[in-house]
Amino acid sequence: MPADSNSPSNDDQPKASIGRRELLLGGAAALVLASCSSDSSDKASGTTTTSATSGSTTTAVETTTTGAATTTTVDACVLSPELTAGPYYLANPLNRTDITEALPGTPLEFKVQVLALPECAPLAGAAVDIWHCDVGGEYSGWNGNSLAETESEGKNDKSFLRGVQLTDENGVATFTTIFPGFYDGRTVHIHLKVIEGGKMGDTYAGGHVAHIGQAFFEEALTAEIVSQGEYAKFTHERTTNDQDSIFAQAGPGAVTSMAAKGNGWGGTFTCMVDPDATPAPAPLF
Repeated sequence: MPADSNSPSNDDQPKASIGRRELLLGGAAALVLASCSSDSSDKASGTTTTSATSGSTTTAVETTTTGAATTTTVDACVLSPELTAGPYYLANPLNRTDITEALPGTPLEFKVQVLALPECAPLAGAAVDIWHCDVGGEYSGWNGNSLAETESEGKNDKSFLRGVQLTDENGVATFTTIFPGFYDGRTVHIHLKVIEGGKMGDTYAGGHVAHIGQAFFEEALTAEIVSQGEYAKFTHERTTNDQDSIFAQAGPGAVTSMAAKGNGWGGTFTCMVDPDATPAPAPLF
């Protein structure tokens, strides 16, 4: 399949048919500036404390919401690491909160909070574009769940598990989705872009990409979820966080904070970005 902006490329090799795990683990990790962060919330007080660790630097962010007012105090503020967008990104994401398209899977309300440097203040009005695979490890737009299959079987016009939303006054964009599945060579993850300066219509267009990242999940929870329901039908080997070279770039601060919600889960993932910057694309390793 000829390479183009929507085609699998060498920027990420998540689903190659041979030696994918060995390929991913064989490269040296890229230099990263800091970690995206997970958070824990006190629902009674309306206070969210976010911590991120990069080397010996710890960032503590406390956000207290009273009505529409938000106050953030910061000990230090460091950029979240730039990570590969991978080969399965599609431009012009649809403006929608619910991206499931009735696909099976464990329900997940996924929130992305964007904090802006230098103060780590909530960034309102930024576009958050997310995309991830289904329970069987397949991305919309491509046929098959390995790089060899997608190259040989071509593309499709499906759009499941992709969408874009603007952040609210607390810097939060919310999506209704399912817990991602997995494919050989990559741990369970959700891709995301933070885009500034564009225009929202039926899709989001223009602007500049201020950040590209990936959200990860705790191993014990992942193992529990993917052993049940539709996920259990797929028996291909699962790469763990510790085996994933891209998780190694992001660090443990890139693990999504999760809490039970109804018959599924609610997750919050926090990133710290420079809204005026356009970082260079991250290498695979």
